[in-house]
Amino acid sequence: MLSYEGLFLEEDAVELIRSFEIEHLPKVNDEIHCTFKYHPKNNEIFNEIVGNYFEIYLIGYGCDGLNSGFQILLPDELKQYYINYDEQNPNILKIPHITVSLAEGASASNTKNLVFKSLKNPIKLTCRFGYWIKGEDREYLSYEPYRICTLKQSFR
Repeated sequence: MLSYEGLFLEEDAVELIRSFEIEHLPKVNDEIHCTFKYHPKNNEIFNEIVGNYFEIYLIGYGCDGLNSGFQILLPDELKQYYINYDEQNPNILKIPHITVSLAEGASASNTKNLVFKSLKNPIKLTCRFGYWIKGEDREYLSYEPYRICTLKQSFR
């Protein structure tokens, strides 16, 4: 099952981000990414851009002792794909962000609540659009098109 889709940072970018992180919390997020949609519906799966590389900018940093993360600026070509709306107010998009580290017991989903302070100089990174897949026995990152299943029932 496709759990979420978004931009994923590769190892060299992760090391760079960690060097700019002001407060290192004990737990590093497994796959540093910017979620574009959690549990996307079939019409929200973007196979046309999966696997492609994009440049983003880190433009703000926030940490509240539980979550540490960066606000990002998406390129214009990706803005139409960013459909990560707030659960409480479905008319408002969440600020595009990435979670870098967490305190024990904290949830990465709360990074959206941070107050991001502007960075003096934006930091350019390259990342890749992909899918986080959760199967019954494993979870993994995929840069391959997702096979959209349609259910057709026949009645006799």
